[in-house]
Amino acid sequence: MLFRFRNLGPIEEAALELGRLTIIAGRNNTGKTYLAYTLYGLLQQRAGWPDSPSSERRRLRAGTVSNDDTGPPGSEAFDPVRIATDLANHGHASMGVDGATLSSARSALSAALDADFSQSLVRRVLHASDGDFTGTELGVEWPNEFPPTVGPIVVRAAGIGTISVEFDGTRVSFRADGATGRDPALYEDGVAVAFRHLLLSALPTPFVLTAERFGISLFHRELDFTKNTLVQILQEMNHRDGGNREVPFWIIDRATSRYANPIQDNIDYTRSLPDIGREASEIQKLKLFNDLKDLMDGHYRISGGEVRFVSRGRNGDRVNLPLHQASASARGLADLYFYLRHAARRDHLLIVDEPESHLDTENQVQLAHLLSRIVKSGIRVLITTHSDYIVKEINNLLMLGRLNLGRAARRKIGYREDVGLDEGDVQAYIAEDGGLRRCRVDAYGFDFPVFDTTIDSINERSADLTAWVMESESSE
Repeated sequence: MLFRFRNLGPIEEAALELGRLTIIAGRNNTGKTYLAYTLYGLLQQRAGWPDSPSSERRRLRAGTVSNDDTGPPGSEAFDPVRIATDLANHGHASMGVDGATLSSARSALSAALDADFSQSLVRRVLHASDGDFTGTELGVEWPNEFPPTVGPIVVRAAGIGTISVEFDGTRVSFRADGATGRDPALYEDGVAVAFRHLLLSALPTPFVLTAERFGISLFHRELDFTKNTLVQILQEMNHRDGGNREVPFWIIDRATSRYANPIQDNIDYTRSLPDIGREASEIQKLKLFNDLKDLMDGHYRISGGEVRFVSRGRNGDRVNLPLHQASASARGLADLYFYLRHAARRDHLLIVDEPESHLDTENQVQLAHLLSRIVKSGIRVLITTHSDYIVKEINNLLMLGRLNLGRAARRKIGYREDVGLDEGDVQAYIAEDGGLRRCRVDAYGFDFPVFDTTIDSINERSADLTAWVMESESSE
């Protein structure tokens, strides 16, 4: 699928197709972060919309699909009442429908969501004023085919447990868990939600680590203190008024939520770190977080409700510090460590803004290896970067993926058996001139002249200066 952006800050017009690994590079103020944050918000809207309040769904769904606005035109009409009745009586139901019909319904639904996002939600995502982004247009172009689902899509339905839905190419099948014989009306909302999840199932669920993660690790406790103080003030106002004042909690959000949605969500994730230690990510058994232990020569732990970083000191003893006292590189990688260990899911698009920040050159190379392993685990990754080292090492990983090297040959040139990228894994773009320029990716990698031009210029000046110095020394 193709994501299109128009009139988005410095971006006049751009098209972005996601790969397993998507790289956006470019000079400062060319729109890389605008694109990443807006893509996050657009995907977040679609991930949450099927489960949003029915009034919100009703407002958007006019004209998107037929039969009381819940089913595709043609084929066998999607009838939630009939399907709900079958689920209540038998625990399963189905409808005959082809992929073209589902694709048409998906495109119509997506167009309505695109319009709503462009008209109002983009300003909320970027925390902009009402007058900003008035001409912004965003949208998704879908492929013509609607492929069968790999497995059932499971959604929770209030009062009845879960409903699963899947498409095998000719039929959409529904199945409900639990006992049969309940009121069919209990199933209707769940059936509609499950069907909409099916229509939007090709979209990944976004997870973002922003460039502001370094400051978040330092100041999120102060942000919590500010919000708690405001709550206390409002409660005291209410108490002095005899308990008759309706406490305007929206004031709290307006006073403290001054950040774009991706940053606010990153703040919320960092706040949650002490509480997620009991959860296991879908890829925890791969132990990719150990790469970060090796990279930082230390590890993270949660103790006493706070995150701590433990590393070796100069004398070989252990240094155990609260995260806000650790180095910037340790702070910047903490969110990624806990994500890989406790939060990662294979339906995620992991968006990382400037992953190389505060890392030395060798660690930037090692981070490229970790990115390839994350991609191989089944998680999509998008990065914005200024790192020539990451880009050049990804090119090496593309060439490595082309070769069938044995363990000894890999070890000789410094690569583990589980790193490498396939040519079809990577999409690469340069943000410039108000848009995105797509780079050709082949078995040898791709060119990023935005870096090469600067390096060539430095080398040319160095050669000139070296020659002049040698000339001046010879004349003395």
